[in-house]
Amino acid sequence: MNFNRSFGILSGLVLLGSTLAACGDSGTGSGGAGGTGGNPSAGGSGGTGGGPANSEELSGELSSTTLTADTLWTLKGVVSVPAGETLTIEPGTLIVGDKASLGTLVVQRGGKIVAEGTKDAPIVFSSALPAGERAAGDWGGVVILGNAPINEPGGEAQVEGFADAQLYGGDEAGDDSGTLKYVRIEFGGIELAPDNEINGLTLAGVGSGTTIDYVQVRQTLDDCYEFFGGTVNAKHLVCYRNGDDGFDFDQGYVGSLQFLFLQQEPSAADDANGFESDNDKDEPTVAPVTNPKVSNVTLCGQNGDQAKQQYGFLFRRGFNATITNAIAMGFEAGVDFRDVPPTTVEISNSIMFGNTVENVAYVEDKPESDTGAPDEDDDGAFDEIAWFEEGASNTTTDPGISGCFEETPNPLPAAMIEGGTPVGSGADSAATYVGAFKDSSDNWLDGWTAWSAD
Repeated sequence: MNFNRSFGILSGLVLLGSTLAACGDSGTGSGGAGGTGGNPSAGGSGGTGGGPANSEELSGELSSTTLTADTLWTLKGVVSVPAGETLTIEPGTLIVGDKASLGTLVVQRGGKIVAEGTKDAPIVFSSALPAGERAAGDWGGVVILGNAPINEPGGEAQVEGFADAQLYGGDEAGDDSGTLKYVRIEFGGIELAPDNEINGLTLAGVGSGTTIDYVQVRQTLDDCYEFFGGTVNAKHLVCYRNGDDGFDFDQGYVGSLQFLFLQQEPSAADDANGFESDNDKDEPTVAPVTNPKVSNVTLCGQNGDQAKQQYGFLFRRGFNATITNAIAMGFEAGVDFRDVPPTTVEISNSIMFGNTVENVAYVEDKPESDTGAPDEDDDGAFDEIAWFEEGASNTTTDPGISGCFEETPNPLPAAMIEGGTPVGSGADSAATYVGAFKDSSDNWLDGWTAWSAD
């Protein structure tokens, strides 16, 4: 493949496109509220003034620059923010990925992205194709590489999917890669190399000085979010209609997460889990051990014919965690442990209800390759049901969420479900309820998310 990459040192921002007048679409957007003047790619609601007035292309390495909302910005090939440079993005800005050149944004170690949208004007990364033609896998995604600790030999690794070395990891737990706030990332996940799709948002060795809040990944071909080690904390993460796992953790990730909502793609392939969680497949006890603190989670599975494996939570290979105030509905089963001991997870104040085969887990586990009835134990006789029942205030009682699986999801409970105290650094301690939403009045999805198929 021709990856159309240029990683030479540039003296300034590469602007390959010419400025065009009135190049944006007119009419209303196809997604949720917010957006940029009604441009369908931005998911605007009700805008009639068309899209951005100008158009520019980005390629290669970028010097510090600002992307403005009056311009449609196109990623050509792998676009890199190198060490010492900062990419600033204004609220309401639309950035699209070119499919032919595998458009992808990579923030290198020591580089920064400052993308601070607002509820009314989110920043949107999307497909360059017009509304009605967009689909998962149209471009790459957003990759942030940091200097925080990972558990790979030598303390650094190369991020998957790239032909050129894209290194991450270091010894700076408080490393700051910038800010993502009120940001949507949609229709990504293209293969940069065979069998190596890009996640919607990849956070690799990202440090706790980075701010991640109010981010939606939707219609991606691969995982919505993958945390390769690091210490970054995040809140208000949305995963909608993903092709693979929702939230993936490995390589010693030890951050804190709160307010996570997922709705799976009903037609997704096998092994599309809510959480897929590992430490290291070869050395399960290698330090730092993956050990996130997670609070206030609502996971809505495929809710269909489960002749394939799909779990709310899949834990394996030395993964540790503390999870509280979580809901898993509509999966084949709520949880599956593998390769234990030494995998250790504490769960409390959580609900597994309405999963299509077993609310919590199988009495005997399926092997990974089996799509039939459970017939083999693959976790050292670990009893997931007993584990769940031993956790404080766990239950299989109906949480009263009627809109978990709607095309435009409404995952709010009718009334607050009493929970426990959230865990982790910077957690909102007032969110002492089960799930990502307090009740029908607490819809933090409103105004910046989008749900349309294209």
